[in-house]
Amino acid sequence: MTSNTSVGHIVRQVFFAIILILFAIMHAVYPIHDQLDVTVDEVKTANRLTFAGGIMVTVMTALLVLFGFVARSTDSALVMFIGVALMGVSFVGNIVWVAGLGKLIDYTFDSPYVSLDSRVKASMVGNLLGVFFFNTSFLLLCLKDYVNGQSGGNGASSVSEYNKLSDDESHLTFDHVIRKLVHLLGMILYYSMAVAALAGYVLDEVKNNDDITTAARLMLAGSVITLVSSTVLAVVSFVASPSTNAGVKGVGFLFMFLVFAGSILMVAGNGKYMDLGWDNLTQEQKVSSVGDCFGFFGFANVFILYCLPDFGYLM
Repeated sequence: MTSNTSVGHIVRQVFFAIILILFAIMHAVYPIHDQLDVTVDEVKTANRLTFAGGIMVTVMTALLVLFGFVARSTDSALVMFIGVALMGVSFVGNIVWVAGLGKLIDYTFDSPYVSLDSRVKASMVGNLLGVFFFNTSFLLLCLKDYVNGQSGGNGASSVSEYNKLSDDESHLTFDHVIRKLVHLLGMILYYSMAVAALAGYVLDEVKNNDDITTAARLMLAGSVITLVSSTVLAVVSFVASPSTNAGVKGVGFLFMFLVFAGSILMVAGNGKYMDLGWDNLTQEQKVSSVGDCFGFFGFANVFILYCLPDFGYLM
């Protein structure tokens, strides 16, 4: 039976947290820590906001995972209050991180010294939107530890209405549907703008370097496959149920595999691009590029973990 003490919930939460922490450290913490004292005030402020937000999200994400194990084993109102407070701090960190990215975007777009193609601008905005929606998706996942009622680890405590639902009903609960939709929206915005738009720009601008165009094609193909497959998977998962027939499950697993394959293609493309210019990258750029790989792979596969309960797995 689906519950907030289920193995599936813990697997989703821990995997998502690992990806989110790595992404935050490699995008908002480490690459920025040496750039907090730049001379341009707008950039200095943007970097400090991004750094502070990344630190808050990193620390709160780790604490929420650890505290989730406590929350799932007690009915204490104090535990619930502390957990919700941690979520509040994490959400503030999310907003601060997004504000830093937004301020940098605003400065870059308005600067007379910087001229960017619209697709490059789209990639920056897509990264910002991805940060916001993926952080929000994780918080919605953690919220399950507190708002559905704590059923004790030994089953002796009160069981929430959520946990009384049958398997065929539980996969369509409001919180489950909202988590999937928020995460899917983040994927659509992130992969279409931060990945596909930028890869399309590279393909248009670079004509005489086969290695670079191959990397861009891999990223573009991966992002398109991931976007289309995840959208179809979302539709199939809504009509499926844990007791659905093998044909529907087969379709679901096909599109799960395609989402996974798309994420691998994006990582391969980004890895090839990094390999081409690795010796010319700063340490911060190397870390940020590796962080991209974790984001490309991780956020897509979190969605697969979200959809598995609809087909009767990792409930």
